[in-house]
Amino acid sequence: MTKKTGKEIEIKRIDHGDYTGLLTGVSELLEQARHAAARSVNQILTATYWEIGRRIVDFEQRGARRAEYGVSLLQRLAKDLSARFGRGFGYSNLNLFRQFYLTYHDRRPILQSVTGESLISLNTPVHRSPHQELVLS
Repeated sequence: MTKKTGKEIEIKRIDHGDYTGLLTGVSELLEQARHAAARSVNQILTATYWEIGRRIVDFEQRGARRAEYGVSLLQRLAKDLSARFGRGFGYSNLNLFRQFYLTYHDRRPILQSVTGESLISLNTPVHRSPHQELVLS
């Protein structure tokens, strides 16, 4: 017998005389947990990168409609963050975080995944980017 909990991990009854069944069940449980953890990490990183982009844009603009000096700020921030956190925070990535926010600035809170977007009611009109239309079609 199999039942599902609210978090997508299946709970199966164990046949106590079948070691192969135990091994298979434990292996499946670990795989499910790894996939769930990866999805959670991806959602958190997506939200974090969006927020980093928002903070960069807010700092650059300081209330103005347009920023005047983005390159030197990103270079300095890249140097300091790379020294503190290691790889992954170079100029190119920070610029991508900034662009990510600028592209999806109207998301409050940001929907981290297409799965999250699928939770929107089907009766609610949704405005999607061309990329989202391509992914969802």
